[in-house]
Amino acid sequence: MSFDSGAMHLQNWTGKQFGRYLLDAERQLLERDCADLAGYRLMHLGLAGAHCALESFNQLHQFYIRPPASSGPVNFECSSAVAAYEELPLPSDVVDVAIVQHALEYSVSPQSVLAETLRVLAPGGHLILCVLNPWGPAGLVKLPMRLLARRPEYEFYSLRKGRVYDWLSLLNCQVIDVYNGAYNLPFERPNWLRSDSVWERICEKIGFPLGNFYMIHAVKRVVGGIGNSTRSWRPVAAEPYGSKRTNIS
Repeated sequence: MSFDSGAMHLQNWTGKQFGRYLLDAERQLLERDCADLAGYRLMHLGLAGAHCALESFNQLHQFYIRPPASSGPVNFECSSAVAAYEELPLPSDVVDVAIVQHALEYSVSPQSVLAETLRVLAPGGHLILCVLNPWGPAGLVKLPMRLLARRPEYEFYSLRKGRVYDWLSLLNCQVIDVYNGAYNLPFERPNWLRSDSVWERICEKIGFPLGNFYMIHAVKRVVGGIGNSTRSWRPVAAEPYGSKRTNIS
């Protein structure tokens, strides 16, 4: 499945009750724990619209990047640019905060999207990943929903946290914190999708790791090598063997 079709399917998903419930939970986490991040430029990849607005962030320059659609032009709300996520039209080390909201699991090559995002992220910049949890309710019903109900929004890659951790480690990123959220079952019923339910509050209080999504907050670290010292070292010439003899009486 190409990335643009996945993005369109997920964009249609935002019009459903479970999609709105999921994005509202992510928006609340972003506002509570990530809105005060320092920086000047903020880049957003993935979803756009009223349910993932970035008004709570303080960066002066905020912009969205949407993938191109192969089936024709698509009108995304709040879009700033259209480009392939594997080849972002930005120079390296210019973005202070990068939010990748469900762009990894719906892409053909999640590693390429993550590597390209970190290329444009400045050293010390913040990376926020929102990924559907394969062990959460939505991840567990993914296969039957694809086969029986033919729900295209469930055609995503199952990315475990440990796998994403390994990719971030190889890309010189340090994980600062991990959040989980949206613990209710993915049913289109208002009674099942209440964010103030007892089950939801209990899971949030104990930090239950099996929510519908997980959010990773990481920082880009640039490893510096050992530089050459300014002091010049001159090797001491070794004396030839046997140059000094000791008389043995």
